[in-house]
Amino acid sequence: MKLTSPSMRGMPDRMILLPGGHIGFVEVRSPDKPSRDFQIGQLRKLGFQVFVIDSPEMIESVLDEIAAN
Repeated sequence: MKLTSPSMRGMPDRMILLPGGHIGFVEVRSPDKPSRDFQIGQLRKLGFQVFVIDSPEMIESVLDEIAAN
């Protein structure tokens, strides 16, 4: 699910919702661009899983990690 928040700059690009109430956030970046983690730290402090993906090969392992927690 594409995540947009006009009032909160720097939110991750995607919110991942999986069966069983598993939720994670994903920031999608190109390999040569650093992550803009304005809200990533805040979401992690609240106990959410937040991932930065910079290659398609990472997608499956991130989905597995979200589903496991």
